[in-house]
Amino acid sequence: MNTDVNAAVGEQLAERVAQPEREWVTPEERLLLRFYRQLDQGEQEFMRRAIEALATRSSPR
Repeated sequence: MNTDVNAAVGEQLAERVAQPEREWVTPEERLLLRFYRQLDQGEQEFMRRAIEALATRSSPR
C-alpha cells in the first residue's frame, strides 16, 4: 500500500481581482435555480430562449 501524499504546488496571484458583489436570492428564486440546474443542456437552452423572449416582449401583460 502506497502512503505517499502529493502536495499541491502553485502560487497565488499578487494582484487583486475584482469580485462581483453577492446578490441575495429569495427562497422562490433558489427553487427556480435548483430546478434549472437539474435540466439537461438542451432543456436549459430552451428555458433560456423562452425567458429571453418573455423578458424582451414589448407589450407588458
